[in-house]
Amino acid sequence: MQGLSQLFYLHGIGYDYTKYTGEHVVFEHQTRAQALRCCGIDTDNISHIDKLNFDLDIAPWLNVVGDVCMVEQHDSLLKLRLPDSQLNGIANLCIEALNYEHQFALTSGAVIGEYLFEGVRYVEVAYQITALPIGYFDANICLPSGTYQTQIWSIPSECYKQPEHPSCGISVQLYTLASDRNLGIGDFADLHELVKHSASHGCDYILLNPLHMLFKEQQHRVSPYSPNHRGLLNPLYIAIDWCDDFEQSTQIQHELALSLAALKSHKKEPFVDYNLVSEQKYRLLEMLYHHFKQHKTSKSVDAFACFKREFAKPLEVLNNDECQIYWQFLARQQLNRCQRFSIESGMAVGLINDLAVGCAQDSLEFNANKTLYAGNAHVGAPPDPWAEAGQDWGLPALNPIKLRTNKFEFFKQLLRSNMKSVGGLRIDHVMAIRRLWWCFSVQGSQQGCYVYYPFEHLIALLKIESQLQQTMIIGEDLGVVPPEVRSVMLDANMLGNVLFYFEKDQNGEFVQPEHIRSHVLLMVANHDVPPFNAWWQGKDLIVKSQYDLLDEQALSNEQSKRDNEKDRLLRWFEKAGVSHFNKQSNANLVYESLITQLSKSSASMLCIQLDDLDEQDLPVNIPGTYLEYPNWRRRLKNNISDIFTNKSDFINSITQSRKGL
Repeated sequence: MQGLSQLFYLHGIGYDYTKYTGEHVVFEHQTRAQALRCCGIDTDNISHIDKLNFDLDIAPWLNVVGDVCMVEQHDSLLKLRLPDSQLNGIANLCIEALNYEHQFALTSGAVIGEYLFEGVRYVEVAYQITALPIGYFDANICLPSGTYQTQIWSIPSECYKQPEHPSCGISVQLYTLASDRNLGIGDFADLHELVKHSASHGCDYILLNPLHMLFKEQQHRVSPYSPNHRGLLNPLYIAIDWCDDFEQSTQIQHELALSLAALKSHKKEPFVDYNLVSEQKYRLLEMLYHHFKQHKTSKSVDAFACFKREFAKPLEVLNNDECQIYWQFLARQQLNRCQRFSIESGMAVGLINDLAVGCAQDSLEFNANKTLYAGNAHVGAPPDPWAEAGQDWGLPALNPIKLRTNKFEFFKQLLRSNMKSVGGLRIDHVMAIRRLWWCFSVQGSQQGCYVYYPFEHLIALLKIESQLQQTMIIGEDLGVVPPEVRSVMLDANMLGNVLFYFEKDQNGEFVQPEHIRSHVLLMVANHDVPPFNAWWQGKDLIVKSQYDLLDEQALSNEQSKRDNEKDRLLRWFEKAGVSHFNKQSNANLVYESLITQLSKSSASMLCIQLDDLDEQDLPVNIPGTYLEYPNWRRRLKNNISDIFTNKSDFINSITQSRKGL
C-alpha cells in the first residue's frame, strides 16, 4: 500500500481538490488506482510498482543529467547530480551547434539538493555557465567519470510580450463569415477582408477559433475543439479564388462560378450545411491539385518542397498523400498572407490562433501518438454549477509520464505548428499544463480525479517557443484554477482570460471595471455563452426551449434567473454613473455602453465579439449538446463590410479610448 501511495504521487495522480462549493474532496483509493490502471499499470503487482517507483524517484539521482537539462537564462545555472565523492576535477560542457565550450571546476557549484541511496550521498549541484541563446541544444558534458549527453533547454524569463498600450481587437469564428465570393463558409480571403476593416478601425488583433483539421469524410463532426489533428489546418478555410492554380485555369474558374450558383440559395440560410459545402469545395480543391501537378514550375515545386521540410513532422500522418499535403500547403500560404497583411496594416499582434485542449479519440493525431495516451480515460471537468455530475469531453488523456518521451517532442511540435503564421496563441483550458480532470469507469460507475502534468517543463516550452516564434500567449483560465497556475502565468508574461458574464464578486454582483485583473484578455462572451443581443432579450433561452433543451418549467426558472442577472447589470451600470437603462432598453445600446465602460478597465486586451457587432440572436454553440442543436454552423447575418459600416463610429470610439486618443 505504501508503494502504491508513492506511485500515485510520482505519477501525478491527485490526492484531493477543492470543489466549486468550497468543499474539500479527497479522492477514493479505488479512483486513484483506476487512474494508474488507465496508464497500463498493474496496481496489484508489487514488484512492478516497486520498479516504477525506483525509475521515477531514485534512478534520476543515479544519472548525472537526464534527457533534458533546464537552464534559466536569468541565472544560467547548469544542474548536475553526482555522488559527493566525485565532486572534484574539471568538467567541460560542449555544444557543437553553437561552437560553445565552457569549463568549470566540480568544486565550484552550490549544493541545492541531496539523496541518500544504499549508503551513498548523491547531491544536486548548480554551476554557473556562460549565457546561452534561447532554444534547445544537444550537449556533451565531460566529467572525470565519463561523458554524458543531454538536451539543454535555455529558457527565457517570460513569453513574448503583448502590446505595450491597452489594446482592442475582434473575435470571430472564421466559418461564420459571410461574403458574396465564398463557398458558403468563411475562408482566408474573408479573414483578409476582416483584417482590413479591423485594422482601419484601430484594432490590434483578430482572435480566431481553432483552425485545426477536422474530419473530411464525417461532415457532422465540425467542432473545432474536438479535431482530427491540431498540427494541421482545415482545408475548408482555403479561398479557392486566392490560389495561383485558380488564376491559371479557366476551367477551375468556370467550375467555381457553377459552385457559387449551386450554393446561392443555401448561403442565405442561417446555418452552414457542411455536406453541401464540402462536396463543392473539395471537388474544386482536387481540381486545384491536379492543375498543380500538370503545370508545375520550378518556383512552385521549390515552395512546396520547402513547406514539406518545415512541417515534416505533422505531415507524417497524411501518409504521403500529396493531394492532402498540397491542401495544407495552400492553407498555410493563405494564413501567412493574412498575418503579414495584419502587421503591414498596423496591427500590433495580428492573428491570434486558438489551441484546443485535445484531439478526438479516433483522430489522426491520436492514432499517430497512441503510446503517449492513457487507455480508457477521457479529459473532462469536475462537477460545477452547470454540470453537477461533471463533464466528459470525450478527448483522450495524455499520460503525464509518456509525455516526456523523446524530450517532450510531441508538445514542442504541437506548440510550434500552432504558433506559425500568427502573432498570438490562445491556449484553451490552460490549466491542462498543470492538471487535467480524468474521467473513467470504476466498477461500472463513472468516476474522475485530477492528474498532474510536468508543469515546469511545459511552461518552459511555452516560453521558449513563444520567444522563438515571436508569439504572445493567452491562457484561457476560466473555471477552477490552481493558484500556482495564475502565479506562474503572471511571472511568465502570459495573459489570462476574463469573461464579463462570469466576473462577479462574493455577493454575486458584476465586478466594476477598475477591479478587473489587468494582465488579461477581457471579453463579454465567447463561443460557449450566448451573444449579448440574445442574452439581454432572453432569446437564447427560447432557442433552447425550441430545441427541447428546456421544458416549460425549466424555461421559466432560467428566465427568472436571467431577469435577476439583468438587474445585476443595471446595478453595475448605476455604480459606473450610467442610470438611464432599464430591462426593456435596446440591447444594442446597452451592449455599446457595456463595452464603453469595460474599455476603461486596465485589462491589457479588450475583445469585441463579431457576433455582437452583427447583433446575433443565435448562439454558435450550446455546451452540453452534440446533434441536438446545430453547433459550430451558424453564420453571421451580414457581410464584413456592412457590419463595420453599421458600427464604425462605435468601434473607432473604443479603439481610440483604449489607446488614450
